[in-house]
Amino acid sequence: MNLGKTIKELRVSRHWTQDELAFRAKSTPANISRIESGKYLPGTQLLETISYVFGMKMYQMVAIAEEEKLPIAAPTHDFAEQALLQNFRLMTPKERELFISISERFAKLGESA
Repeated sequence: MNLGKTIKELRVSRHWTQDELAFRAKSTPANISRIESGKYLPGTQLLETISYVFGMKMYQMVAIAEEEKLPIAAPTHDFAEQALLQNFRLMTPKERELFISISERFAKLGESA
């Protein structure tokens, strides 16, 4: 399995730099470089995040790296929704409560517009 090569191919196919992938995956360009060169294997959480950024599930990325033929599911959310969900998961319970309250207010403002 060549996970680093797969990540690089997916990144290049989207015309992204290592900097852009690192930003989207909340990592560093040096970390992405080490992964792509095979010097480092990403942990489960980073691999899940990278897969998510590419619009797929972790098992799909691993299957591609293992050269298995699996259909790639279309992303169910656009990038903005993905970013919101990812950030929500990183919040403390108190921050989540505040975020939900604010988002409900924005939704009500949208209904009246």
